Amino acid sequence: MRVHIKSGKIRFVIPCPIAFLKFGLSIAGSSFIQKYIPDKDKRYVNMIDFKKLSKCMDILKEYRGLKLVEVKSRDGSHVTIIV
Repeated sequence: MRVHIKSGKIRFVIPCPIAFLKFGLSIAGSSFIQKYIPDKDKRYVNMIDFKKLSKCMDILKEYRGLKLVEVKSRDGSHVTIIV
């Protein structure tokens, strides 16, 4: 997965392997991280099933090149996330 960010004359390409995303999802669902989330936002995080989301990342591997997000703002900034 790659994240492309363009703002004015500055461009970033951030490669993010799917294995790192799955690792991050497993950490985000742990109780260690849950205690640092503000109480008003905990209900939204608790609605997410991180195990199913991790399985979805395996399925996304089959669709390399798929654009998940493409946002262009009026000031010329672009953000694109490609599997």
